[in-house]
This record gives sequence, structure tokens and C-alpha cells, in this order.
Amino acid sequence: EDNDCDGVVPVDESDDDGDGWSPCDGDCDDSDPARNPGHAEDCDGVDNDCDLVVPPDEADDDGDLQRICDGDCDDADPTAGEGFPELCDGVDNDCDGAVPADEADDDADGFRGCDGDCDDANPVSYPGASEGCDGQDNDCDGVTPADEADDDGDGHRLCDGDCDDAEATVYLGAPELCDGLDNDCDGVADEDVAVDLDGDGFTPCEGDCDDGDPDVCPDALQCPEICDGQDNDCDGTLPPDESDADADGHPECGDCDDGDPGVHPGAAEVCNGIDDDCDGAVPGDEVDDDGDGYRVCDGDCDDAHDAAHPGGVEVCDGLDNDCDPLTDEDGDEDGDGISDCDGDCDDGDATVYIGAPELCDGLDNDCDEATDEMADDDLDGLSECDGDCDDGDDWTYPGALESCDGADNDCDGTLPADEADLDGDGQLECNQDCDDGDATVYVGAPELCDGLDNDCDGTIPADEDDGDGDGWRTCDGDCDDGDGDVSPDEDEVCDDGVDNDCDGDVDGDDTDCEDPGDDDTGDDDTGDDDTGDDDTGDDDTDDDDDDDTDGGDCACRSDVAGTGPFGPPLLAGLLALGAALRRRNA
Repeated sequence: EDNDCDGVVPVDESDDDGDGWSPCDGDCDDSDPARNPGHAEDCDGVDNDCDLVVPPDEADDDGDLQRICDGDCDDADPTAGEGFPELCDGVDNDCDGAVPADEADDDADGFRGCDGDCDDANPVSYPGASEGCDGQDNDCDGVTPADEADDDGDGHRLCDGDCDDAEATVYLGAPELCDGLDNDCDGVADEDVAVDLDGDGFTPCEGDCDDGDPDVCPDALQCPEICDGQDNDCDGTLPPDESDADADGHPECGDCDDGDPGVHPGAAEVCNGIDDDCDGAVPGDEVDDDGDGYRVCDGDCDDAHDAAHPGGVEVCDGLDNDCDPLTDEDGDEDGDGISDCDGDCDDGDATVYIGAPELCDGLDNDCDEATDEMADDDLDGLSECDGDCDDGDDWTYPGALESCDGADNDCDGTLPADEADLDGDGQLECNQDCDDGDATVYVGAPELCDGLDNDCDGTIPADEDDGDGDGWRTCDGDCDDGDGDVSPDEDEVCDDGVDNDCDGDVDGDDTDCEDPGDDDTGDDDTGDDDTGDDDTGDDDTDDDDDDDTDGGDCACRSDVAGTGPFGPPLLAGLLALGAALRRRNA
């Protein structure tokens, strides 16, 4: 509209594109109805909503005429876009979310299936590869060379040097056989097996089953069986006594025990009572002459006495029974310092030995041939064996009356509850400790400022009461225990005539109430000339501008401060009046 009635409507108030928005309303392109502040963003690379920003997904960075918002899955690659044809490049060109299987290069040989790789699991097979002697189409031309076949299945190909791929016994390095063939492909047939290498008059082709041993041939008279574990007569069988059942390298015909691999000719002798080396004799130190289960080689120090051997029990018999090598040392088995040979009547019990204290255990502890002969040491009529739990105290025995002494007088295994000293103050509850849970409370204890009856006299001192409930007692320093506003941790009120903080000073005399400009001369510090008067035109005469000669002003101030002749009564009166007013208001 023409708001100022000048006959002209400003240009930026017009709506040329008819979208309901003018430039002054924020229309950033009034020639395009698809661009205004109320328009949603379209996938067109334009700022449709006029926020001065084109969304990133509306760009076409790779110039393939497709934006991300159009479905371009890689806007940095012009070959990738929604609906684009797939190329053999390992990329999802058509943006369908999948790369075709034939675009993979699984064997990393630089060729994909779509490139013509005929075996993408084999890195030596791809278009143009050199053919290897492996029976595969390495160059992917669809043909495997004929010399790579293994027609006879012997594991060797013509390209490997197999000189007859129709005969499985013929290949490079095969053993030569008596068959008229060049089995080993060296150009000569039967060259080894037609020769008598060991000079026994027989070649392998004539039946020599080991042409490296002249004692082996196909003639039993010339080559009779001997104890060597071989088929000497080449009849295909081995005599039973030439077997080696224990696999110790010695056949039974030469092994004195073919069931024990540790026994054979040349074996080392061990301490086991066996002829380990098959020499027909057992060493003398491997015999157990006394039959105690120990040999001299085991450490038996006396193989003529079965009571002497390693681990034997030492007895008083003049022999080294345990082979340690001491005789009759009797080791003191129970560790009580006395052995059997020293007179310990029971060396299996450390409480029994000559001179041991007698115990109530049914044993002869002191080895005097009497049992449990204990005395009544405290003469209370009962011994330890009778149940006296303290035979050194004649006040303690079964059935005795309990005394207030902290001891189990009646020997019942329990201590009366009132005989305990739970707080460790040295006084029992039965001794009148009025609080056995507090070490500061007992008969005769000094009174502390704690609100407790420390000395157990049945009373709590009056100065330990907190009458006004302000958390302070008189003994703590509360100077008025009837006023909850008066205690050492209160702030001084400078105009109530009360010593609120209990520091002994009231109002103006309290350091908490001093004027910051006070020079401590005693006057009011207003134009102070340090003469002591009020400095208001004072001529130091005896008129009302007091020159302090008659003490008028000073006396007044001294009285208020509590130092003049009327100070104490006046101060006391003011304190009482203040307290009364507070109680009435409370």
C-alpha cells in the first residue's frame, strides 16, 4: 500500500511472482514463486526457503547432473548415480546399495571376474598370466595345456618330467622296478635292480629283498635266518623270536626281557634288583638280604638287620635304625626335648616327659608312673582336675560366690555382665561406675563441662546445664544461661546494654562496636583536637563547652562505660531491664 500517501508504492512491497511474499517480507527472488520464506526446499540447487543457505545435498559436485537428494550415492564420482549403468570398477555405479559380485577382486591379482578373471580365488590365474605346471587354466583362455594333465594319477605331469603319463609306476624319481620300464625317467630301464650291488650273487630282479646287505638273499642255505630282526632268507616272514615287542631296538632272540624297554644288552643298571644289561648277573648292591624292602643301592646302611633302613624308626638298640647316620639319637619325635632313650615314657606326646607338669588328662605327664596327681595349690579344697579354673586364687573355684573383681570366681566359664569394664576406665559397673560405656564417667572422676554426671555422685553441676537451649553452658562461657541470644558465639548488639558475646564488654566498650574512625582518645572524634572535649567551639572554660576541667563530660562517659562511680549499678540495671524486655517479648 501507499502508506505515506505519496502516490507511490515502494518497489520492494510488490509481489511480482504472485507467491504472496514481497521482497520486504523476505522474498529473496520475487520473480520465482518457488522461492520465498514459506516455501519448502526443493531438490533444485536453489535457496527455496530464502534462508540464504542451499542444502548440501542439493549440490552436484561431480557434474553428473544428479544431486544427492536425487539419489546420487557418491557425488564425488561422476560414474555413480541412481540408475547409472554398472561398470567393471568395483563401485556401486547404479546406487542400488550393492556392488556386483563379479566386480570383486578376491585374490588381489588386479583382475575382477568382469575383467575376465576365470578363478578369482587363485592369484596366479587371470587374463594374460603365464601358464604354470599346475593343471589349471592360468591365462584364462579356456584351455588347460595337455602337458599339465596327470592321466595316470601318479601325482606327476608331463611338464613335471613324467616320461610316461600312462604308467603310474613311471615318473621322475620313482624307484626302479624289475619291469622293463624306465621307472625313474632317467633314460635307462631296470638299471639298478638288474645289478647285484651287495655281491651276494642275487639282484633285486632275482629276488634279493635287500641288495644292500649281503646277509640277505633268496637262498635260505646261503642266507640263513640270524638274530638281527631282518628277513634274511627273503621268504617274506620274520621268525617270532626276532620281533621287538618292547621296541627297545633289540629282538627277543637277543633281549633277556622283551617286555621291558629298559632291559636289553648294553642298558644301564638301575637299583631295581633286575639284570638290566642282560649280562646274566644282578649287581650285589641290588640284593635285599635282610628282606626289609631296601637295598644297599637304595641307601640301606645295614642290609643284615631289617630294623635298619632309610626312614626307619630310631630305637634304643645300638643300631643306626634310620640310616642318618647317627645311632640311638632317637630324634625326640614329639619335640619335647627328651627322647625315649633319655627316659621319655611317651615320645609321641609332647606333654609327657620326665619332669613335665602333671595335667588333668589321664596321662602320666611327668613319667613317675602316677596319673593326674595334681595338688590343691591355693588350698580352697579343689584342684585343677576338680575344675578349679585358677588354682592360685582361693576365691576362685567351682561354686564360689562371684566377687566384683573381674574374675570368673565360680569357674562357670562366664563373667557377670556388671564385672566387665567396657569403657576401659579401670572401674567396673559393680563398683558403681554409673556409665560403663563412657571412660570419662566413674566414681571419683573429675567433673567435665559435658552435661554428664562424671563423678557418679548422682548430680550434674548446675553450670553444666544449658538452660536457654543455645548450645552453650555456663561452664562453656555462657554469661547469661537464661537468654538464648547471649553466648560466646553471638555477635555484639551495640545498643541493647547487653554483653551479647560474653566477652566482658557491653555496647560501646566492645571492640565490635567501635567507630572505624575512632582514635582511641575517648572523645567522639568529630573535629577532634585530642584535648578530650567535644571540640565544638570549646574555649576550655568551665561553661557548657566543657574543657574537661570539671570532669562533666568524662564522668558521664565513664559512668556509661562502667568505670565511674555510678557505672556498675547503672550497667547492671540496664542489663536486667534488657533481659526482662526480651523475656516479655519472647
